[in-house]
This record gives sequence, structure tokens and C-alpha cells, in this order.
Amino acid sequence: MDRGFLSRRRGARRKGLQHRERYHRGSKGWWPGHSGARAVVGASVLVVGMGLAMSPSPAHPAPSGPSLSGPPLPDGRVFLPPPPAAETAGSAADASIFADTRVQEGSGRWKLAQRDARHGVGHMLSAFSCAAGFTLSPAHLPRLEALLTRMEARVEPVIALEKAQWNRPRPYSAMELPLCVAERGEVAHTPSYPSDYATLGWMTGAVLSDLLPTRTAQIMRRARIYGESRVICGVHWHSDVTAGWMNGAVLYTAMRQEADFAQGLDAARTEIEALRDHPPAHLPPPDPGECAQEDDAAAHSPQ
Repeated sequence: MDRGFLSRRRGARRKGLQHRERYHRGSKGWWPGHSGARAVVGASVLVVGMGLAMSPSPAHPAPSGPSLSGPPLPDGRVFLPPPPAAETAGSAADASIFADTRVQEGSGRWKLAQRDARHGVGHMLSAFSCAAGFTLSPAHLPRLEALLTRMEARVEPVIALEKAQWNRPRPYSAMELPLCVAERGEVAHTPSYPSDYATLGWMTGAVLSDLLPTRTAQIMRRARIYGESRVICGVHWHSDVTAGWMNGAVLYTAMRQEADFAQGLDAARTEIEALRDHPPAHLPPPDPGECAQEDDAAAHSPQ
């Protein structure tokens, strides 16, 4: 193995341990205040049973089609737990996971997280190809892409209010540790909790599970991996992501009851079933190497 790579891993690990140790010594200037990361996981699983997430990109315009305006969505400032408070088991777990995942720089999991960090509904949709069992090409799924884009636009203001409520700093705000994306300056000023990527990724998984029910287990596994990529990247605390899963499950359950959304879902179902049953000859199957990376990621969650 390349000695430079090993050296970078050791350096990141050493810095990460110093970062974690500084927290245990009582440094409070950089630490957000939240509790209950593990409780969120259990709660999100329960809510998924009510109705099975998607990643925001504010610059993406909403296409024409059925409106997704409707009644107010559930307020996460009410149903989400606050992030772990300083000097609690939850905050210590977040610090430990952040430190430990820095050593993955350059690994296959790191590269998967980089792919998952790409902005745009089209990238998110195609990321579920292995889970679906066939290539989810946005060019061949315009109705589905439009539905997801409108859903994203509907949810973004809700997530912004939730983030503003707790104003949690990003995990890298105090130390120069490796990130899988070059967005330190871009997102450093935006609150960390809950994760918008995890929220919207979970909602995308929920939509696809509705459309392809026989692939629900594989699709929701990919939604989990998608959120965990934000932890691997180093741009979110682990508890940000678990809160995002719960957030996505609750928001999707509410939107699923709306007539306009159901109409868009029916149109997308016809479209995706046609692509599954009669894929164009020029459309390649999902990349086996990327599917193998996802399998490995599913078996090694950050913890």
C-alpha cells in the first residue's frame, strides 16, 4: 500500500483523537448542544412503518406540473429531539465517530461518499440504481425527477427552520481535519442539525419504495448509506443524520396523504415500471463495482 496514504491515515487518526480528547477535557466553545441520537434511529424506524426520504439543491428550479403546495408540514422543531448536549454520552459518541471516520480518506467508502455528495435531484435518483436493480436514468424518468424536485422545494423551507432552531455548528468548524468534499467554506456557516441530505435521501428512498415495493429493503438500505455518507464526508455529526432519517420519514408520511402528491406518484409509477420492464438497449445496467462498494458500506456503518 502507498506509504503516503498510510501516513495520511495515521495523521488524520492522530488529529482526530486530539479533537476527541479536547472535547473530553471540557472544551465547549465549538460543541453543539443536542441529545438522543440513538433514540432518533428507533423513532425513525417506527415512522417509516407509517409510510416510507432527498438532498437539497436550492438553485434547482421547480418544473411545471401538479403543485405540491398543501397544508403545513409537520414541524420538526416539535417532534425532533434536540441534538446531544455538551459533555453527554451522545456528544461524546458524535465526537468519537467524527474522529474515527477521518482515517477513511482515500478509501472506497470515501469515494462513495464523494459521489453521494454531488448536488441535484438527478444525481440522487441515479444513486439508487443498484438498489432498484436497474439504471434509474433521470433522462428516462422525467415525471419522477419532476416529482422529486417539487418535493425537495416543498421541504427545503421546513428544514431551514429546523436548522435555525438549534443552530448547531458543523463538526469540522474547529479543526482542519479531512473532508471528502471541498465545501468547508460553502457550508460552514449553515447549521448542521438535522441533515438535509439525510432527510431528502430518506424521502427519496420512500418514494422509490412506494414505486418499487419489491425492492423496499434494498432501497431503504441505500437511503441509510446515503445519509451515512455525510458522516464519512465529515460535514455532519452522526446524530444529525439519524435525526434526518426521522425527519424524512415524518415529512414523507404527511406528504403522502396529499392528493397532488398521490397524483404525481401515480404518474411516476407508470413511468418507472415501463423503464424497468422495457429498458432501452443503450442504457447500461448499474455498475457492478459501485454496487459492490454499496454492499460493503452497508456492512460497515460509522459507529
